[in-house]
Amino acid sequence: MARAHSTAGSNSGFSGYDLDLDKAIDLIQKSGAQRVGLQAPEGLKRATPALARQIEEKTGAEVIISGDPCFGACDVDMQLCREVDLMLHLGHAQIGIGPDNVIFLEARMKEDLSDVVDKAAILLKAKRVGVTTTIQHVHKLDQALEALKEHGIEGLLGPAEERIRYPGQVLGCSYSTVRALDVEEYLFIGTGQFHPLGIALATGKRVVIADPVAGEVSEIDTDPMLRRRFGAITRAGEAKRFAILVSKKPGQRRMELAERLKALGEARGREMFLVYLDNIEPDRLLNLGAEAVVSTACPRVALDDAAKYRIPILTPPEFEVLVGEREWTEYRFDEIS
Repeated sequence: MARAHSTAGSNSGFSGYDLDLDKAIDLIQKSGAQRVGLQAPEGLKRATPALARQIEEKTGAEVIISGDPCFGACDVDMQLCREVDLMLHLGHAQIGIGPDNVIFLEARMKEDLSDVVDKAAILLKAKRVGVTTTIQHVHKLDQALEALKEHGIEGLLGPAEERIRYPGQVLGCSYSTVRALDVEEYLFIGTGQFHPLGIALATGKRVVIADPVAGEVSEIDTDPMLRRRFGAITRAGEAKRFAILVSKKPGQRRMELAERLKALGEARGREMFLVYLDNIEPDRLLNLGAEAVVSTACPRVALDDAAKYRIPILTPPEFEVLVGEREWTEYRFDEIS
């Protein structure tokens, strides 16, 4: 596997990651592509100019960088895809079936998992736990399983499926791999709170976090987030005009769900209208005159970015709670299947 950070320069932005750039260059050369698109999430975007130069030098192809935000494998730049012969999508694993001319180059972090899993084992209470992570660490899950075994703990990986490429992997919008396991608690290996929160809400089970970058371990607490979400539902209950957002992003588009929610709201006397858009931004929603929003796009729009909006923004299951279709005690994390 070619280490793009070392070949593209020390300031390329790929420090700490491995990318299979050799594979991409080989495919470009064999296909005879004359124009190549390059798309990366914000954390890797600074590296794309150096990477583009490297690809052009090795293949002779012209490279066009996507300047739009990229939120995951669900967010392929379809317009750029139509302008190029091949598209390189950096940092994510492919989900489902996408455009034929897109090559996914997964970004793998180099951190060893053994030490932080040793620390996490002290917090784990069960002797049989589900182990899960994101694409950045999925290639080193064997290290985690071995470290747990040394503590007398059996680690289990949930199965891959249509949106989940690897056993043990989770996405911010899909937790099928953890729900498939019959365990009492989970170990999440990775950074941030969003994925372990999703695991806890999707399963109702205890989740321990092992952060291999910071070298820290902790237990997720869902109560603060649930309090915020209950507050958002309460505030939205006063609204009469609801915008239902439908994403143009190929892996987030849920028009049928949006239409069902529209009918559900109208049956309860609300004014509902569908809004089709790409990037969801606060000002756009205010300009539409909406008093509250239901987002059928990525769950992070409502759960991670709620503080950016001056009006309440709900997930589909939360809207079902608002209109009485679902009890609050049946709160469910929004997942895209």
